[in-house]
Amino acid sequence: MCPAPARAGRAAAQIASSPTRHTAPTASAPTCAAAASHTIPEKTDQQPNAVSETNLFKNIFSQDPPKPGQPRLRLMANDGSDTFRSLHRGAMSFAEGCYAGIRNPSSHEDGLPELPEHHQALEQLAAFSVLAHWVASAAVES
Repeated sequence: MCPAPARAGRAAAQIASSPTRHTAPTASAPTCAAAASHTIPEKTDQQPNAVSETNLFKNIFSQDPPKPGQPRLRLMANDGSDTFRSLHRGAMSFAEGCYAGIRNPSSHEDGLPELPEHHQALEQLAAFSVLAHWVASAAVES
């Protein structure tokens, strides 16, 4: 599912093949989340952890032209269309939602259940897999 971390892939395979209900192996969605956010510095030469994930994705998927030190990821060429604007606005919002709604609560909040049920874990992995695929396949515009 998630293109980079083998651990997340093994977790998803283990969950998918299990006939019984159980919780997911540790760090499945957070591992996939890390793959998405760590691919950006590799593609764009930006410093990792220089900004929050929210600001990172807002900047990287911004429809504004790139600035020195602030490259953009392009999911399609900017042809001035509503499709270009919608696609990049959606990617920015989707990324923020993945981190705010899935990764951050499971990584920062005490008292939450350790991991979701297997079907929820697969859904979370699928969400981060989509995001990681978009990041990995995007063109860098400097």
